[in-house]
Amino acid sequence: MKQIITFLGINAKETIYSFEGKNYKGNVFPEALQQFCDYDSMLVCVTSEAKDKTFPVLNSLGDARIQAVTIPKGETTEEMWETFKIITDKVNDNDSVVFDITHGLRSSPFLIFLFAAYLKAAKNVTIDAIYYGAWELGSSNNGIAPVIDLSEFIGMLDWLTATERFVEIGDGQALANLLKSAIPSGVELRDNPDSRPLRSQLNKAAEAIESISLALNVTRPIETMKSATQLEETLKQAALSFAQRAKPFSLLAERVVKEYGQFALEDPTDNAALAENLWLQLQMINWYIQRDRVVQAVTLAREWLISVLVLRFGELMFDPKKGRKPVEDTINNANNAVQKGRSSPLPITPSRCDEQFAALPEADELVKVWSQMTELRNDIAHVGMNLNPKTASKLKEKVESLYPQLEKLGQQLLPQRTTTE
Repeated sequence: MKQIITFLGINAKETIYSFEGKNYKGNVFPEALQQFCDYDSMLVCVTSEAKDKTFPVLNSLGDARIQAVTIPKGETTEEMWETFKIITDKVNDNDSVVFDITHGLRSSPFLIFLFAAYLKAAKNVTIDAIYYGAWELGSSNNGIAPVIDLSEFIGMLDWLTATERFVEIGDGQALANLLKSAIPSGVELRDNPDSRPLRSQLNKAAEAIESISLALNVTRPIETMKSATQLEETLKQAALSFAQRAKPFSLLAERVVKEYGQFALEDPTDNAALAENLWLQLQMINWYIQRDRVVQAVTLAREWLISVLVLRFGELMFDPKKGRKPVEDTINNANNAVQKGRSSPLPITPSRCDEQFAALPEADELVKVWSQMTELRNDIAHVGMNLNPKTASKLKEKVESLYPQLEKLGQQLLPQRTTTE
């Protein structure tokens, strides 16, 4: 169903309104709106006074689709909430809605933008237009008032929400979807070949956001670093496209770059970049913790400890059997040795790294942190299906308490950073 929701004040004044090159006369703007807008129902919001003074203009049209909806004056916030409920209750799921903000109280435009945002989110409503018959501009336009569609600006809320979600929790899918929705249609691409670069640039921007979002969600630090490097360049190249097709994002892109630029590293697997790679992973662990992404934080932190020692001992960083397993064996050996008095001691698997590990001044601290991190990882992996699982809040509290120890170990075991954050 396509509905018009409009408001009336208490004064009528004959005005000529211009819409899409044609003129329409109305004593109130909805009278002109009735002439050029297709609709199934027009809900005319009126106070008791407006119902008596100006609604008769519309009632005289004899259009059964036009219905008066009595609302309070809006003198208090309680009355505004009442108006909110009256209007939103009359809109059905999946309706299409045209709002008119020409008449009514000065607070009406503010409320209507909130109505629109709410209806989009709660009832999947499509906002076809938000019209304003700018009669005050008629004096400079031969007495003809232009009709302005403000619906583009309601989309700003979608862009703000999607960008906030991406920056705050790393979920960029909503933002990517908005960028994809701005891509020119097939018909537009056919009729206007000059718009084809827009498709490529907007699509690349969406894919770059999806890439880093997914990499963060599934704890892929190397992919995150590569994606973060590509993101800034991709958004810069698409800046003109944003200005043409996604104006709200052209104002927000810098915030995205600032948030994820901290993880950028062009070639994180290069031997010369491994130390910086691990410093960035430490930042990433903290990023996860700050956003309550406990599973990712613990998963990455455990591997980070292994990686720090792999780099320290000169082993192969990305070879699970030849490089990482000897290091994991040696830290497990040290941990098992500490626990050897228990009833079921774990076996010792000799490793070529045992002597190097034992010689580290930080060996005891490493064993302590490793033991706690392994316990956390196991508790998370078993999803609480044991006799004494930690609560989610305890898991978060524990990983938060471990992070300063990880920072300390990083300062002790990693080469000092040669690049600025």
